[in-house]
Formats: sequence, C-alpha cells, structure tokens
Amino acid sequence: MGTRIDHLTIYNGTGGKEVGASLLFDETGILAAGRDVIQAPAEEVLDGTGLTCTPGWVQSHSHIALDGHPNMQAQVARDNSESAVMASAVRNCLRCLKSGVAAVRDMGTAFDVSIRLRQVIQEGRILGPRIYAPGRVLCMTGGHGADFGIEVDGPHEARKAARGQIKRGADLLKIMATGGGQSRGMKAGVPQLNLEEIRAITEEARHAGVPTAAHAQGKEGVMNCLRAGVESIEHGVTLDDEQIELMVKQETFFCPTLAGLWYVIEKGVAAGIPPYVVEKCKLQAETHFSGFEKAYKAGVRILAGTDAGIPFTYQDDIAAEFVLMHRYGMPVREIITAATYTPAQALRVEQKTGSIEAGKWADLTLMEGDPEEDLEAFRRVRMVYKGGRLAYSRENGRDWFLPVL
Repeated sequence: MGTRIDHLTIYNGTGGKEVGASLLFDETGILAAGRDVIQAPAEEVLDGTGLTCTPGWVQSHSHIALDGHPNMQAQVARDNSESAVMASAVRNCLRCLKSGVAAVRDMGTAFDVSIRLRQVIQEGRILGPRIYAPGRVLCMTGGHGADFGIEVDGPHEARKAARGQIKRGADLLKIMATGGGQSRGMKAGVPQLNLEEIRAITEEARHAGVPTAAHAQGKEGVMNCLRAGVESIEHGVTLDDEQIELMVKQETFFCPTLAGLWYVIEKGVAAGIPPYVVEKCKLQAETHFSGFEKAYKAGVRILAGTDAGIPFTYQDDIAAEFVLMHRYGMPVREIITAATYTPAQALRVEQKTGSIEAGKWADLTLMEGDPEEDLEAFRRVRMVYKGGRLAYSRENGRDWFLPVL
C-alpha cells in the first residue's frame, strides 16, 4: 500500500504542475499522482501542506570525489591514493542527498572510483544518490585531466582506452576535448584530443550503447565533438550561432555549469584560488553566460550541473545553478526539467525515471515552498526519497539520513 503524501504542489518534470495533489508510492515505484489520489489507501500518510514535490534532482556535472577547495589541483595531488579519493566521494554522497540530489552524473574520478562507488551504493553498503559513472576521463598526454585520467595519443589508443572503460563498467565516457580553466600552463579553449581521436571514442561508445560527454570550451574543440557525434557538451563557454544550430539539429545536450565559473570569479584570488584559474575564468565569462542564454532560447537541450568539486562549487549547492539559470532566462518549470527529465534522457533512463508518472522509480525531492513564487525554495530541501525509501529528511533543524546496515 506504500506511502501517500497529501496536499502537495507537484511539478511532474516535463512542464506540468498540479496544486493540492497527492502522491502514492512504494519501493516498487510511483503508484499514482493527482488530486483524486487522496482517497487511495496507504500504510503511511503524510501531510505535505506547504511542500513542493519534483522528481529527484540529477546533478549532471559533478566530480564526486572533489570538495570545492580553493586550489583544486592541490586536492588532486593530496588525494593520491584510491582510498583517499573514495573517502572524499563517500563523504560527498551525503552532501548531495542533503541538497536534493537523488542522482549524480559524475564527470571523472581518479582510480575509477566513481564506478566502484556506484557499486557499493547499489549493494546498500553505503548511502548515496544513484551514481552514473565514467571512472577516469580520456585525455591527451599532458592534457586537461591528465592527473586523474587516461592519457591517449592517436585513434588507436583512444579506441583502446574507450573499450577499457566500457569493460570496467563505465555508464558513460567522458572526453577531454580542450584545455580547461583549472589546469596550469594551457589555454582553456585550445583543442586537445582531435577529431579522429574523439570519433574513435564515440564509435566505441555507440557500439556499446554508452553515452558520451565532452569537456569542450573553445569553438574548434566543440565543433570536433559535434562532428564526431558526442552527445553532450560540457561547459561550451564560447558558443556561437554555428555551434548552437548544429547542437539543435543533432539534439545535443548542453551542460553549461554556470555556477562553477561564477564562484571562481566571485571569490577570486583573495579566497585562495590560483591567479591563473581566475584569469582564465574571467575570459570565459565574457561569452559564457550570454552563450547559455542564446543556446537555451534556440532550443538546445539543457542539463543542470554545477561542475561540483572545483573551487567553492560544493556538492551540496546545486541550487546555485538553478538560480543562475533563472537569472539568464530559464523559467522555473524548465529548470526543473533540466534537473530531472532531460538528464534522464541524456543517461538513457527516461523510461524509468525523470518524471512523476505511475510505474517510474520513486526518486523524489520535496522542498518547502513553491520555487515559482520564491526561488530560494530550491535551497529548503525537506525530504529526498530514493527508490521509495526516505534517504534524507530535515526535521526540527536537524538532518536525518537513512541508516545503512
């Protein structure tokens, strides 16, 4: 008979909204939703007055083992063992749940830790959101991500590395197509893996039925990715009409990670961020926020992700991305879709999750207030259900997490 929550405002994840509705679910999934469900029998009945329910949020760009320290490279150098990386990842799992995140699309961890983390969470040995894991990123020798990725040179090595990650159980492949803001001694947007190398990776991913995502910041690198068939562009800080038109045509996903760039600029060198990182991010900001707005308005499929783990971009602050997306033109309902249904599409699990529909997983985020009336409601997470079980709740000023046996 499951759990029934009454008097909710429900956003279904695909644009729909219903006020004064009920939701019935159990560990098998969502059973029913709507105003008439209030009459349905249930083992547990909760009063949801004043609460808003959405599908469980997906953090679409996180480095789950990084903590948001001012100098990210210093943490990468410090956590130079698999056990140290895993310890940070486990700690961050609780932070994700606390912020309303029921699933994480990880974008790269050293030692393939995210793949192992996914497994121990699935086994019930630790508590955490659903993890979609690439393990190590694929990059050129000495390129962006080389300190925690697999270095490849040429299509043959790129293909072999892609096959290796698929063999290890990666849910998706992460490609480093250009330089980045956090790496010393390289321009952020300079091309790195070339078209032939990227194409070799995407071919293997396509054969295995695995999605691809690419760190891509400059035009040439983005175009290489689009021509090679990469399914999701991460960051994309210099998008112009040509890139956007091709993304719309190919139905490419775009995760802009606005918050990561914003926090680096806001905090700056005075907060301990290396000067080269701040300078590169200031240059990116000249085009990034306007490029996001243009891409969204053109119809590019947007994913909500913060680049969690880079300086001052914490694992428990996905709401920062929502606020910035709204500032640059996205309505609240479309922000919710970018945090729920669209990432489910990108991960190819939209038949199982991403919207509030009977038969889908009962991954749910409940917050105090209605974000269409008060955007800060996104920061007032009251409960998170994962697979129909209450994984996190906040009551009387205290945080409660599901016990793990």
